[in-house]
Amino acid sequence: MNYTTLFHDMHSVAKVGIIGSNGGFGYSFLAQVPLMKDSLELQVICDLNIQESIELLKKLQYDETRFRSCNSKDEIEQALQIPGSIIILEDGELLPFCNIDVLVEATGNPEISSCMAEKCLQYGIHVCMVSKEADCVSGPYLYRLAKQKNVVYAIAAGDQPANLIEFLSWVKSLGLEVIAAGKSSEYDYIYNLDTGLFSYQGEEVVLPELKDHWSLNGVNTLEDRSRILKDFPQFAVPDYCEMNVVSNATGLEPSCNRFHYPICRVEELADIYIPVEDGGVLTKTGVVDVFNNLRRPDEASFAGGVFVIVRCHDERVWSLLREKGHVVSRNGKYACMYLPYHFMGVEAPISVINAFRLGLSTYDACDCHAVMTAIAERDFARGEQMDLRGHHRLIDDVYVQLLSGEDAQDNAAPYYLIAGKRLKQDVKKGELITLEMLDLQGSELYRMYQEGQHNE
Repeated sequence: MNYTTLFHDMHSVAKVGIIGSNGGFGYSFLAQVPLMKDSLELQVICDLNIQESIELLKKLQYDETRFRSCNSKDEIEQALQIPGSIIILEDGELLPFCNIDVLVEATGNPEISSCMAEKCLQYGIHVCMVSKEADCVSGPYLYRLAKQKNVVYAIAAGDQPANLIEFLSWVKSLGLEVIAAGKSSEYDYIYNLDTGLFSYQGEEVVLPELKDHWSLNGVNTLEDRSRILKDFPQFAVPDYCEMNVVSNATGLEPSCNRFHYPICRVEELADIYIPVEDGGVLTKTGVVDVFNNLRRPDEASFAGGVFVIVRCHDERVWSLLREKGHVVSRNGKYACMYLPYHFMGVEAPISVINAFRLGLSTYDACDCHAVMTAIAERDFARGEQMDLRGHHRLIDDVYVQLLSGEDAQDNAAPYYLIAGKRLKQDVKKGELITLEMLDLQGSELYRMYQEGQHNE
């Protein structure tokens, strides 16, 4: 696909609004917009802290004489009379009145994200969703709403779900059979074979034993690596969320409830994510999963990259590709294709342009194929509020599973629907958190989740 050719006869500029601009994704997107004046124009930025938004734009060298802080429809109308105005809002309810073509939603708050997306879609505004926490709950509903309104609902390129969904569409278009697909977890495991020094997110420890398990010798090697590195995180909640999004978009099922999370090197993937009868870890195919990338300090990162395992359809073809350095399994039956990157807001504008100029979404379908469930890790008391915290949007003292829609209980509460809700009853350690346990009165996210579960 050649983007220059694709957009050759289309010169209209998309007026863009962004909500939730102060995170890494929002910042990197706003830094990109001035580089794309032929395609994008920032029309509105919305955040709870107007002054912080102003300082952010100034830091990115936007012209502050264009800034217009607005708190009402009348003020917005006045600002729109001045060419080149950048409207700065605190109230997201005013977004549909800002004459934007596309909303980039990046708050990370499932309830707010979903409501803002719904409102803009109803007003005929395309939506590029960055907040995967919302999409894995309300995505099916929002996708269908967009189709009804003849606009686009998409997840933004630059995060792993969109990148993997796009990559899978390429693989499937080539007629290749998908055995498994997934991503690496966010941070690499780095090991120096000479010194035995292991590092993870700045933490370092000498682990000479790991050197003995550097080369893959079946699933036992994976078990040994996991044991040696037991004091380091081997799973992350955002991974389940992202694979939930991919499952809903593609129909690929979770490989197992908690994923396999092998600690492995990229060149080992085609020997791991294959059926157990061929020496791998999979009990079924056509699945999503996540691995922890193990590499030397002098090797490039795969953190946040995506991969697809395919079945080799012709021995000679894939032998040729193996000779060129591509990752083919030892038995020659499977191969790994991968993209070792995600560039966040730097590449997100492509999703905006595709939506505005071509009417194209990341999705070609979206349904509730998987549910990210939550199980209590301690006793909870009635009345406790299940708040999200931190950059990775976690709920304390619960652990997650990703189940196929068929395997999940009908009343299982999606993890990010739980966020911000109060418990209507006590919950015992080890219990699955269900819809009946939550005070869902007035939750628009719950309404969207319910409507999204009904097939078209």
